[in-house]
Amino acid sequence: MFEEMDEPAFPEFLAAFWEEKDWETSVQPNDDGTYLVAGDKESGTRGLIGVRPGKDTEIGASEVEQFAAFCDEKGVDVRVMATRGRFTTGARSAADAGDVHLLDPNELASSVRDEKATHLVDEYSTGGGGGSLFDGLPALPFPVSGGLPSGVPVVPVLVVVVVVLAAVFAGGTLASVVPFVGGGGAGDNPGVAVTALSLGDTDNATVVVAWDARQQDEIRTKAGQAYRPPENETFVVVQLAASTTTNSTAVLRGGRFALAVNGTNYGVQRLRNATGMLPIQVDATNETRAFAVFSVPEGTEAGTLVATAGDPGVRFEREHLAFQVE
Repeated sequence: MFEEMDEPAFPEFLAAFWEEKDWETSVQPNDDGTYLVAGDKESGTRGLIGVRPGKDTEIGASEVEQFAAFCDEKGVDVRVMATRGRFTTGARSAADAGDVHLLDPNELASSVRDEKATHLVDEYSTGGGGGSLFDGLPALPFPVSGGLPSGVPVVPVLVVVVVVLAAVFAGGTLASVVPFVGGGGAGDNPGVAVTALSLGDTDNATVVVAWDARQQDEIRTKAGQAYRPPENETFVVVQLAASTTTNSTAVLRGGRFALAVNGTNYGVQRLRNATGMLPIQVDATNETRAFAVFSVPEGTEAGTLVATAGDPGVRFEREHLAFQVE
C-alpha cells in the first residue's frame, strides 16, 4: 500500500492520519533520515511517532528501548514507532515492555482500512502531499539540552513549542506578491501588519473565517495563564470567528494555517494547557471563536496569514474582533 510513497511523504501521511483523529501535529526531520511526528490533543494528551521511512529498514530492540526511555523522560502519553521496513522479534518484545505501539506496513494498512483513510494513501503517494504548502520542517531554532541516543527524535519540552515551516512557493514568496492592507492589528500599536490569503477555491469555500491580528510580547489568557516567546522573537496573535456556509459541520485545525514572513512560513504554536485555540468544530448556526499564535523574529514588519488548499475550503473576511487573550 505504501510502496509508491516517497520517504519524506511517509511521515507527512502519518501526521495527516493522526489529524483525522483530532490530533494537532507537526513533522520534524532528523539528520540521520528519521522523522518525528509530534501530536497534541485538546485534552492535553501528548503523542509521538518515531518514523524510519526506508523500505529496507530493520528496527531492533535497542532502538525501541531508547525511544521508550525518551518518551518516559519527556512525558509522552501515546508512543508509536512506524516504518515501511520491519521490526525484529526483539523489537516487539521491547515495545510491549515500553508501551510502544509498532506499525509496519501490514499493521498500518489494517489501521488505514479500519479508519477508512485509504484516501490519504493516494494523496501522499508519489507526487502526493495534496499540494501542501509544507514539505517539511527544518531543525528547530534552539538547542536541546542533554544527550539523547542516536536515532531518537528530539522534541524540546518548552512552554511554547516553536514551529517553523519551510517555504515552497514557486515564483517568489507570498510576501512578494500579496499586498498588505490596513494596520494589521488592534489598538494603538498593532505592530506587525498582517493580511490574509486562502489558497483554496474561495468562491466555493464552505467555511468563512472572520479574523483580526495584533503583535504581543506576552500572552495572558482569560484563565490567567501567561506565555512569552523565545528570545529575539515576538508573538503575532490571530483572533478567528468561523462559521460554515452549509448545514454541515467542519473542523479547522492549526495545521491548515501559517504566517508567511520574508519567505518563511511560521506554524501555529501550541501553548500547553491553554484553552480556546485551534482545532475547532464549526457549524452554520453560531460563530465559533478561537485564536492562533505565531512566534516570529523581532522586528518583523509584515506577514501574510495563509490557509492551505484543502477540505474544508476557507474564505477570509477581515473584521475588528474582541481578542480572547490579553
